[in-house]
Amino acid sequence: MFNQFSVDCSTWEEFASGLPRDASDTERLMVAMCYRFEVENVAMTDMSIIANDYFRRARWVRPSNLAATANHCASKGWLSEAGQSEGHKLWRITRKGYDSITPRITRTGM
Repeated sequence: MFNQFSVDCSTWEEFASGLPRDASDTERLMVAMCYRFEVENVAMTDMSIIANDYFRRARWVRPSNLAATANHCASKGWLSEAGQSEGHKLWRITRKGYDSITPRITRTGM
């Protein structure tokens, strides 16, 4: 774990609502990755899980090209490739990615 910021939210939906409404697809992806890592203790994830579960549950519009968004995050050093599982690329959040997204999450009451 990185900083172990305090997360008192009981659900992903509550956690996701802390992101400003004007957040970009990149920020939304990073918040989902951060939640998977920090709250669910999942170090690596497949982008289809993020798109089909996290974006849907947060009622966010799915990016038209989530793979390109993930690659953009990787080019910034926020995500890194972590192998493959069942033919799908796995990703993990980096320290730089974690540190860049956590200030964007509004933690009122958290």
